[in-house]
Amino acid sequence: MTRARRPARSATAGGTLRRNLRRALGRDTNPLSRPVDRSRSRAWLWALLAMALASLAGAGAAAADYTTARQQSLATAARLHRVEAVVHTPARSAAAPVTGATVYEADASWTYPGDEDHTGTVTVTRRTAVGSTVSTWVDDSGRPAAAPPSVTYSATNAVLVGLAAFGGLTVLVATGLNARLAFLDRRAADSWRYSWTLFEPVWSGRARRGNQTN
Repeated sequence: MTRARRPARSATAGGTLRRNLRRALGRDTNPLSRPVDRSRSRAWLWALLAMALASLAGAGAAAADYTTARQQSLATAARLHRVEAVVHTPARSAAAPVTGATVYEADASWTYPGDEDHTGTVTVTRRTAVGSTVSTWVDDSGRPAAAPPSVTYSATNAVLVGLAAFGGLTVLVATGLNARLAFLDRRAADSWRYSWTLFEPVWSGRARRGNQTN
C-alpha cells in the first residue's frame, strides 16, 4: 500500500498565507467564512506588515547607530596618539571600569609631545617585564587615554541597537495582535451564543413540540 505524501511545510504555510490574504481582501469564496474570520485574517495581515516595518526600523536604527559611532570614533582618534612607554613596575591586576574584567596595569613613563616627559599607569599583559616597552594611547597633551572604539566594537553595538529596536517593536505588534484576536474571539463567542438561542429550539425540536402542546 502506497502512503500518500504529506505536503511540504513551506507549501502548506504558503497556502495558509494565500488563503488568509484572499480572506483579508474579501476575495475568499468559501461560504463558511464569517465576517469575524475575515477580521482575523486582516489582523494577521496587518501584523505581518507591521513586522516587516519593524525589521526595516531595526535595520535603520542599526545603520544610524553605526554611522554615528564611527564618526565619533574617527573624531576621537584624530585627537589620540600611540606612543611607546617604558614599564617601571611589575604588572598588577585590576578591574576594568565598565566590564569589571581582570586587567593588568603597571607604572610607566613616555615622552609626548616633543620632549615632554610623562608618567602614569598603562595597561600591560600579565608577563610584561620591568624595563620593557609597551604601546599606549595618549591625547594631544600627552595624558593617558582610552583607545578609540574599533570597527568591530561599533558594528557589534549597532547590531545590538537594531535587535533591541526590532524586539521592542515586535513586542508591541504581538501585544496588539493578541488583544485584537482576543476581542474577535469574544465577539465570535457572543455571536455563537446568540445564534444558539435562536436555532437550538428549532434544531432540537423543542419549538415544534411546544407548538403541538399548545
